[in-house]
Amino acid sequence: AAHVSMAATMKLTITFLLLVSALVVFGDAKKAPCAVVCVQGGHITCDNYPGQKLDGCDCQCAPKDGKGCVLHLNSGSTNQCTTTPEY
Repeated sequence: AAHVSMAATMKLTITFLLLVSALVVFGDAKKAPCAVVCVQGGHITCDNYPGQKLDGCDCQCAPKDGKGCVLHLNSGSTNQCTTTPEY
């Protein structure tokens, strides 16, 4: 039984290290959150784009003309995107 838990521990450690290195690599993603595939995964829906799941894991990625856009993350959380007023 000890052998099995050791293997599981190793897998968890490797997974953790991969996640940490991915976070380091994607740390620069904040500069261009829409140009990269999101680590957490997700999509955006907008009222005026019915039935479309738009790429993006940040409200900045919503279309400029998007109305009532909502960010849906694969973790199950949703965020209402407030549209920035045009200046």
